[in-house]
Amino acid sequence: MTEGKQLQHAQSSVLDVHTDPFSPREGRTLVWKNINMTLKGQKDEPDRKLLDDVWGEVPAKETTAIMGPSGAGKTSLLNILAGRNSSQGRLQISADVRLNNYTVDPTNINVRQLIAFVAQDDSLQVTSTPREAIYFSAKLRLPRTTTESQLQKLTEKMIEELGLTKCADTLVGGALIKGISGGERKRTSVGVELVTRPALVFLDEPTSGLDSFSAVQLCQVLKKVANAGSSVLFTIHQPSSEIFNSFDRLIFMNKGRVFYQGSVADVPAYFAERGRPSPPNFNPADWIMSVAQSVPVDQLDADGFFPKDEREIGEAFEAEDGKDVLGMTNTRRGIRTDDSRPDDRSPGIATQISMLFTRELVNIKRDVTPLIARFGLTIFLGILVGIIFLDVGQESRDNFGNVQSQFGAVIMILLMSMFGTAQPALLSFPEERPVFLREYSTNHYSVFSYFVSRLTMEAVVTGGQIMVNLLITYFLIGLQGNFGMYFVTVYALAMASTALAVALGCSVEDPKLAQEMLPILFVPQMLFAGFFVQTELIPEFLRWARYLCSLTYAIRILLINEFEDCANEQAANEDEPNYCRQALDNVDADADETWWNWLVLVALFVVFRVMALRVLQLKSTKFY
Repeated sequence: MTEGKQLQHAQSSVLDVHTDPFSPREGRTLVWKNINMTLKGQKDEPDRKLLDDVWGEVPAKETTAIMGPSGAGKTSLLNILAGRNSSQGRLQISADVRLNNYTVDPTNINVRQLIAFVAQDDSLQVTSTPREAIYFSAKLRLPRTTTESQLQKLTEKMIEELGLTKCADTLVGGALIKGISGGERKRTSVGVELVTRPALVFLDEPTSGLDSFSAVQLCQVLKKVANAGSSVLFTIHQPSSEIFNSFDRLIFMNKGRVFYQGSVADVPAYFAERGRPSPPNFNPADWIMSVAQSVPVDQLDADGFFPKDEREIGEAFEAEDGKDVLGMTNTRRGIRTDDSRPDDRSPGIATQISMLFTRELVNIKRDVTPLIARFGLTIFLGILVGIIFLDVGQESRDNFGNVQSQFGAVIMILLMSMFGTAQPALLSFPEERPVFLREYSTNHYSVFSYFVSRLTMEAVVTGGQIMVNLLITYFLIGLQGNFGMYFVTVYALAMASTALAVALGCSVEDPKLAQEMLPILFVPQMLFAGFFVQTELIPEFLRWARYLCSLTYAIRILLINEFEDCANEQAANEDEPNYCRQALDNVDADADETWWNWLVLVALFVVFRVMALRVLQLKSTKFY
């Protein structure tokens, strides 16, 4: 072959690698033994063995199904192998898992990112289309040298293979947004994971919710993935005979133990040898499920089921110098080989942030109802407060009642802004948690990129919300302080409050629990800010808490902005109190310390944001 033809062939091969999700890849064999899962008993309760010395393997280029009755342990086994389960609390797990005979810890995020995992619950962006979801995954997970043309061809190929052509540009949808069917969502989830040509593919109940044709079609796709070199492992409950016979290998679980392990073709002989032959014209999957559930465990043991692990897999390999734990010089999510180019890195942080921010914009555009509700509520409350306090700011400040009303108007603006911006921020991450965890665990982007994109969008929306609020309330109330100072201060308070809200939201998993935490976010702010009760009257052992409340500093800044001029005026009657000065004194507001209030307000924003980032990093290693 001439040098020119060799170059052309090499370029064509590279093109095929990036545009064909079923192009050959280096396979890896997953082997495990001595997997035990125990639920420790409480008080006098005995320990409960959920998995008992489970063993098995998933050879490269083969599809392996895990079957078993409900409660047999098939999902627990899959989650342990995928790193989704680990010892915690009463749950104790031990396992010897090897990849290419190198010992690996599946809970390690670097190992988990080698596995394409499709959960039973589809965790997709509800406002994306299947085409966009698959392209998004390919763009962020394939090497940065992949061209736009290659990404588009790969996306189209995946859509065609999965039978998603008709719904490719329909929204995925969710509880509140109508979209594609459950089966189409499942196939989209599979496509999102297959774009990287992974060496290991795990699926939890991939055919659940699919009709018979779609289920067969999906199994055919998985077979093509295995033929390309991948190891495919999935759980399945009650397959049809056609689907059952399409598997290469079967691991049947019963009562937390291995009931059968081996080739699907050997199943009839295995059961016949133990006195349980399958009747003619009977679905083998139904028969073995019937045997496992209808025959007592003691009898099954006596019949020779529950085979022991007699493999001789030897000692695990030790990683050599210059190689990773898998014994490979270049490993990247299962698609790199020893002849891969060292500069084939995934896209950088800038690309990740750009893609995430663009998706956020699209999400707002397509699901505009929450944004309309947010701004609509702001407008309604702004008009309501503005009418109630109509022209109060223009009243004489020689009267205590007038100053008190003006003081109340400022407080209401701050509280409205704090409540209206912090609550959506508190609920946002718990609602998006499943999508984030799936995408982070499969190495779409870093925690930092996700955090920055969310912060940028939040800052833009919050700024617009604060401006709308002030344009209504400031002029209706007739406030006299500088409008620019009002905007900057209220905006700073809103961002500091949302920082705390995001930190709390990242720490919980359930949106309902996040909703219950709202009083923790708002009540202390109001109690310690100094407008309900003077600071001197708060018990000394609690007084320190006011320094952690951003509302305290925002109130001081705005009251100085509104009342400083009249607080410095000399009353005509020296015996007449200066109510403006009293309003400032009640909250310890001093014009000479304005810079200090600003410094603390900014510091609270930074501290709570960093705290939220750290909590998010810790939570990103766990799974739903």
